[in-house]
Amino acid sequence: MSGRPSTTRRRLLKGTGAVTAAGLTAAVTAPAADASAHHGAGPAGVWAVQVTIDQRPGEIERAHFSFGGDGQLVVQTINASHTGLGLWRRTGESRFVFVLRHLWTDGAGAFRYEVRIRHEARLTSPTTFVSDGTGTAVDAAGNILLTVRAKVTGTRFGIDDF
Repeated sequence: MSGRPSTTRRRLLKGTGAVTAAGLTAAVTAPAADASAHHGAGPAGVWAVQVTIDQRPGEIERAHFSFGGDGQLVVQTINASHTGLGLWRRTGESRFVFVLRHLWTDGAGAFRYEVRIRHEARLTSPTTFVSDGTGTAVDAAGNILLTVRAKVTGTRFGIDDF
């Protein structure tokens, strides 16, 4: 893809905001009443996050992540308006990796591509984390359409934060 980005590429860039990182509620999460109890256990709980994509400087995408105590991840973003499903695991002291995928459809609901996201993350406090990673749009034939880099900052929330 050279020259001026096509409309399709611009749409892909906008859609891969889910990248990162790509907000939501999940059925299976650890209780979030005492955030400090979770810091040693990893990211289990629910988080409000902000995603910044390198190829879209100045734009911030908001999302909700739900890291389950069993290693599952559920994500919902504003721009993508799709639910992403994934997994996470601890990789070290206050560090974890998460991966997720979400499907992207056209206005009629037909499959366009899948966004695959992988991030390396670090808990910076009992109630905050940061991550850095990539999001890749892949078509039905397995062709890579676009890859973007993104950063996520997350803030844990609980029942008393409403």
